[in-house]
Amino acid sequence: MDFKEWFCLKERDSFTIDPKINPEDAKFYFGRETIKTQLLNQLKRAFLSPGIPKMLIYGPFGSGKTQTLFYVGYVLRNNKPNTCKLNIHTVHLDLEMRSKSNFRDWHLQLMEALGKDQVAKWIEGLSSSGTNFEAELKRIFRNEINMVEASKGLTRGDLAFTAWRWFCGQTLSAKELESLRVTRNLGDVGVGDMINLLEGLGRLAEKNGEKLIFLVDEAEQFKNVGGGEKGRDAMESLHDYLRKLAEPSNSTVGFIIAGTAVTLDDMPEWYYRADIRTRIGQDNIIEIPHLPAVKDVETFVKEMLDEFIDKEKADKRIKEGKLGVSLETYPFKADAFELLAEYATQDPEKALPRNIIRAINECAITAWDKEQSIIDTEIVNEIAPLIFG
Repeated sequence: MDFKEWFCLKERDSFTIDPKINPEDAKFYFGRETIKTQLLNQLKRAFLSPGIPKMLIYGPFGSGKTQTLFYVGYVLRNNKPNTCKLNIHTVHLDLEMRSKSNFRDWHLQLMEALGKDQVAKWIEGLSSSGTNFEAELKRIFRNEINMVEASKGLTRGDLAFTAWRWFCGQTLSAKELESLRVTRNLGDVGVGDMINLLEGLGRLAEKNGEKLIFLVDEAEQFKNVGGGEKGRDAMESLHDYLRKLAEPSNSTVGFIIAGTAVTLDDMPEWYYRADIRTRIGQDNIIEIPHLPAVKDVETFVKEMLDEFIDKEKADKRIKEGKLGVSLETYPFKADAFELLAEYATQDPEKALPRNIIRAINECAITAWDKEQSIIDTEIVNEIAPLIFG
């Protein structure tokens, strides 16, 4: 009997949760009811003021930041707040930064994650809407003629690639600039130039019935930037980019940024300055902590098992096999279930969803390998110290 059938799993082959591998796993959010409520409340409020979500999420390694980010994306796409009247277009990005990376590198990654085809689709949608196309582009981009011309170029086969490079902030030759009918490269006048473009793309998305929200993971990559005068300049440019993106006047492009940090001041100083925090709002800076209490771990595991186990099959298996376990903790015996929670909380810094999920999976694999129908204390004592010890 395979592993899935052995433990009466429904629609999955293991107890592992990874939304990057299985997108449907994004819908799961276990044992974090307080944080879940805060997230949903803030998302609902955000579409009223400032008009789009702007959040920073942080927590220690393994605390579930990535799962939180994917969960938020799932909610926005599938169960959006009633305060949002448009469809939501989310863009996921795993950030990469080096010692001299600056605002141009961040902008390039955001644009590449959004994608040339998506922007071209929005422009074509505007063109076919029956409105005055050029007048609408001017309104969308606040009469920034270079942005208007580059947008028109993006829908022309001979200019599309060049136009997209301009949108991404890459340096074009004088001949390429002339072919696009633009006077300079994007970003030549500073950070605000690129933010103006992003906000314009947000308005373009709205004209197509969508709200644009970036989900940025691995924000701890910002700590790679620094060293010497160029490094300081790079950090200040990143600060300016985030600050301008967080301005209340920006109601068209949202962002939810997640990073590994035990406390917020583990991030670069520019990232949590007062001018950033006040613009985003303290309620939108969300900590994902450990699960330090036994009750917290038990709730997490019970919610996970309740979602993953086919209860009808499990109930039949328990009764026919006279396994002597409750449906609530299956496939763990009650004392093994409690023991696992105790192991998980012995060291608060290791009481993390990543470790708990790994322990459940390893215990289950060991039981399956031994052809045991249930997980007992002997297996927990064998596996848990290797993960939580």
